[in-house]
Amino acid sequence: MKQKDEHNPLPSRYWEQEFIAQDDAHLVAPKVRYRCPKCESLLLQKEGKNGVFWGCESYPNCDYTASDEQGKPVRAKRYLCPACQSPLRRKSFQDNAFWGCSRYPECKVTVEDDNGVPTTTKKYPCRECGHYLVRKKSKNGYFWGCIEYPKCNHTLNDDKGLPVLRRKR
Repeated sequence: MKQKDEHNPLPSRYWEQEFIAQDDAHLVAPKVRYRCPKCESLLLQKEGKNGVFWGCESYPNCDYTASDEQGKPVRAKRYLCPACQSPLRRKSFQDNAFWGCSRYPECKVTVEDDNGVPTTTKKYPCRECGHYLVRKKSKNGYFWGCIEYPKCNHTLNDDKGLPVLRRKR
């Protein structure tokens, strides 16, 4: 059987009820904290030139960042180069956006941009070197070029998103 404390005759939850009953009391949900997966420090919500993002509080010792989706950190999706499996980076030149390999100039692969993501096109083999062709954009329109450019400069014309195959001579 519970005994009441002689110094405090009120039940332990009485002060909580008294606090909630006050007119100016404001109860809010506890703040959720997110940990950095690299160093276990806290992630902080920050404002950058491209909008809100999450960054590690240990910056510059830890360079981890994450995108912000509905107030929560979400690691940005990574897209890999079809030739060397290094990360692709979104780049823009004038009004044209495209994705280029992060190992440039060693790897010169570029992939067309499709609303903020690299296009996923069916792979067409290059008849010259055995690698495959990707759709590219030039000042004269679209064409298909080998991912091994400049080692292999084999190209094909484009017809509504598909390469126009030439007959072998």
